[in-house]
Amino acid sequence: MIRRIFLTIAAFFVVLFGQAQNTDGGAIELLKKVSAKYQAYTSMQFHYTLKTTKDGKTLSTSQGDFALKGNKYRTTFSDQTYFCDGTSIWNYQKSSNEVSVYEYDPNDDENMMNPKMILKNWEKQFRAKYIRDEFNNNISTALIDLTPKTTQSYYRIRLYINKANNQILRIALYEKDNTTYTYHIEQFKANVTLSDSYFVFDKSKYPGVEVNDMR
Repeated sequence: MIRRIFLTIAAFFVVLFGQAQNTDGGAIELLKKVSAKYQAYTSMQFHYTLKTTKDGKTLSTSQGDFALKGNKYRTTFSDQTYFCDGTSIWNYQKSSNEVSVYEYDPNDDENMMNPKMILKNWEKQFRAKYIRDEFNNNISTALIDLTPKTTQSYYRIRLYINKANNQILRIALYEKDNTTYTYHIEQFKANVTLSDSYFVFDKSKYPGVEVNDMR
């Protein structure tokens, strides 16, 4: 679950940093506009609703939150919260009141906890294609597909972009087993004030928590 969530958030960052190769349709032209908008932000925070479907049937619906400030991030989904202050990573499990602590290694290519790390080589891994324009809830929306150049469990990531303000409305990840994970980006806030302590696990706020320090 965590890898898929960050994979999708990484697609969000592909747009932020323009990490895709154009194939046709003016996809990169639009992505650059979106990128310029988001790169100007010092921080961002949003809520998302995840809908999982397979063969046209809804399997589940869940919600989560994500915040980013520089190389710091915090994300919550289901009963888990990940904190990263750029030095350490905390994975808190609410159901067991347990937290595991890991050293954050910015040079670890396998580190799936930081969305920016996922993007390290994505410029070489994706093609972008402008699919079409459509209206969603009376919003003029551009649909852009990101297609992996190498074999993955998924075959497409589709971005839904508000053409009026160049903001991402939705991200859909299409798996080869016909499962689709659709993330609806909600309550997006830019340049929010987030203290550094927001990205650090504070043991005092979780009475009785069991700490597993793996550092």
